[in-house]
Amino acid sequence: MISFNFISKIFMFPAYYLIHYNFIFGLLHKKFIKKFYYKKYIFELKKCNLPLPSYSSFIFKTYELNDRIILEKNLSKKNKCIIIGGGIGFIPTIASNITKNKIAVFEINRKIISNLKKNLKKNSSNYKVYNGNLLLNKNNKENYYYSNQNFLASSFYRKNGLKKKAKHYWYKDLNNISKFNTLIIDGEGIEKHYINNIDRLKNIQHLFFEFHNDIFSNKEKNNLFNYLKKNKFFLTDSFINSYYYRKKR
Repeated sequence: MISFNFISKIFMFPAYYLIHYNFIFGLLHKKFIKKFYYKKYIFELKKCNLPLPSYSSFIFKTYELNDRIILEKNLSKKNKCIIIGGGIGFIPTIASNITKNKIAVFEINRKIISNLKKNLKKNSSNYKVYNGNLLLNKNNKENYYYSNQNFLASSFYRKNGLKKKAKHYWYKDLNNISKFNTLIIDGEGIEKHYINNIDRLKNIQHLFFEFHNDIFSNKEKNNLFNYLKKNKFFLTDSFINSYYYRKKR
């Protein structure tokens, strides 16, 4: 396991700006390469409107690196996945193709839905996409999310950009939700909602999430991780700020 701490920050930040978030490499990718190629998969990026330096991550395959490493290492055919945050379809594609099971994908940003579906179809994923948020607790319901040209920053928690009306799917209204045993959270801060209400999804045995240290304090982090332990979820693997918790039977 590799943890996200002060020492890792010192070593990571130079690499971050050299390869992951680099203006020159980003320009080269957007102008000449244009698509994201990973193994046998191809992802269209035309409607993503990412900051130019972000395209550098597609050259060096560092896009969603933390989550990708954790998922490729730990997913198998036993996992039936709900995915929070569809993005360009990268994480959903990995999950669908490894597990060989149908996935449920929730994405709040309606601007990227068509591109998300196109990439999932192109990469032979078995999926159902919901344009909205999976809601577990109506007392925690957020009526608006914030969006700007960078779809990576769409969030209920980062309050910058345009204020958009949020659509929610109440989990009890989804007839097939009990067949899923895995929850993958790839949203900007939304991990808090799902961890705090994980006891409502009795069927979930495997939990993967990226924790956003820039949104939550160390105290909030400790409280959330302790709540997972209270609900019999125990840390199985981690890479930087991405985590895999498995429920003890």
